[in-house]
Amino acid sequence: MVDIRYYLCYYVYMITKGDDMTKFQKELFQWDGMYLMYKGDYKGSVLMNEAHPNCHPSWIGKVKPAFIARFKYGQKPWKSWVKCLVENYTVESYLAEVKATSPLAAVQKVGYVGRGRYLRKKS
Repeated sequence: MVDIRYYLCYYVYMITKGDDMTKFQKELFQWDGMYLMYKGDYKGSVLMNEAHPNCHPSWIGKVKPAFIARFKYGQKPWKSWVKCLVENYTVESYLAEVKATSPLAAVQKVGYVGRGRYLRKKS
């Protein structure tokens, strides 16, 4: 039987190896009180009318927002998540990392320690 982890690692490598990666822009994050989404254009993004053919006419031609994280209980430190993502990831690399693990594991990997505390890793 083939190990699925090999294919996930290979997929993450193929997505993140390019130089034409899109950097996160702080002003393109969207927070609604529970979900953090990114509404910017990036390599591999899908338009709303492609994802949902019967969407409202005002959504036609716009990029479908990418899911970043869900904050369900307790504190909602979305601003520290945004800061962490902008400093450490590109859009494509973060989405590939989340596909392989989880949003929390992805930000903890680069220095996020929870409850809004983000400790930059010194280079």
